[in-house]
Amino acid sequence: GRGDGGVGERAYSIDPIGCEGCGACTYVCPAEAIEMRERVDGKWFRSQARYGPLFHAHLFAARENSGKLVTLIKNKARDLALEQGADYLLVDGPPGIGCPVIAAISGADLTLLVTEPTVSGAHDLGRILGVARHFGVPAVVCINKHDLNPAKTEEIAAWCEEQRVPVVGRIPFDQAVTRAMVQGKPITEHSDGAVTEELRRIWAWLKARLK
Repeated sequence: GRGDGGVGERAYSIDPIGCEGCGACTYVCPAEAIEMRERVDGKWFRSQARYGPLFHAHLFAARENSGKLVTLIKNKARDLALEQGADYLLVDGPPGIGCPVIAAISGADLTLLVTEPTVSGAHDLGRILGVARHFGVPAVVCINKHDLNPAKTEEIAAWCEEQRVPVVGRIPFDQAVTRAMVQGKPITEHSDGAVTEELRRIWAWLKARLK
């Protein structure tokens, strides 16, 4: 931004929202009055969950570089996994095809794409599959709430067969999932119903594939 600093003078200030951090102003300022400073966009954490160590992060509001934050978390988790000799490093990726998604799937041995039997779900599945293929990451598909729209489920399954992408699971809709969330429990601890059975079957398939 720029404002009047007095008679015949101009005072300059930096708009923190408009600034993209390119640093060009530091080179063109004749008085060398501008310097670049590191900015904290978020924080990462290591917690101990019931199932083992968990790495997660908090991206501050209106901040960028979320892809870099995901990469940082993966690197920290990988270091610990190598140190402890862990068998698996699981990454819970976000939706979409942006930088955080690319950072989440890059370097993975396998990516599980979860979709739902809707028009938007089928559309997004095609986009993320294209990203996975671009980065050479093998992909498999799971259809969540498959029984809410059987026709769309079969359409997605047929498309996956054309693309030679295995559909490794079809999770049914069950209100027990909502009840488990209210109680703060995973469905596999809350109920031994159809959803839990299918999730365990999917995990068994994934373990066999990863081995």
